[in-house]
Amino acid sequence: MEITQDRPAQASKAKFCLDLLPGKLIDIQFTNPLSVRFKLSLVGYEAGKYLILKYPVQAKKSQYADVLKEGNGAIVRYIVEGERGECVAFSTTILAISFRPEKLLYLAYPKNIESRQLREVSRLQTHIPAKISINKSHSYGSENLLQGLIIDISPTGCRFTVHVNSGFLALKKRPVFVHVLSPIDNSAVVISAHVRNNQMQGDRLSVGIEFAAHEQQKMQNLLAAYTIDIA
Repeated sequence: MEITQDRPAQASKAKFCLDLLPGKLIDIQFTNPLSVRFKLSLVGYEAGKYLILKYPVQAKKSQYADVLKEGNGAIVRYIVEGERGECVAFSTTILAISFRPEKLLYLAYPKNIESRQLREVSRLQTHIPAKISINKSHSYGSENLLQGLIIDISPTGCRFTVHVNSGFLALKKRPVFVHVLSPIDNSAVVISAHVRNNQMQGDRLSVGIEFAAHEQQKMQNLLAAYTIDIA
């Protein structure tokens, strides 16, 4: 995967600190002497010094001894979902390995952090009231619809947010229908879509949605009605 620098190092490092929270699943790849990849959970870090990851459960003491040892280098990658939609990557080395009271990997804190956008189409920040249903036949005024806001949008997808106390927390990867009122005649426009990811942001549930390919012209018309111009 090709990684390109998208922003100044200082801004990138500030974002890095905010993105990496305990429990974050991280992809780590070792290339010497063997190419090995693990998905490990972040335990914590001290800025400027080190990161602490869970030791791979599939690696016994005698396994990967030549890979998981102090001084070996690695590439770390993780996904930032939500509004940014980025893949972040950096190089690091193993500083230490602890086996008691729990097996942990200590990695050098990165000096440079790189990222690339995951989305092919840029999104524009918005504040459009919308609703989601799992049944196309439900009307806009139905109580079965989940009401929230579209906070960013493009012809191919959007991010929908809703207060967590509104329910519907089981909204996982599945087909859905997005209901939006047209600003021209106040009629409900229904767009076939698919939930791609969920993320908790404070007291709100943020849902990444991809519109069906055959709905793109409908979305272009709707965006034009809202005078939203996305190049």
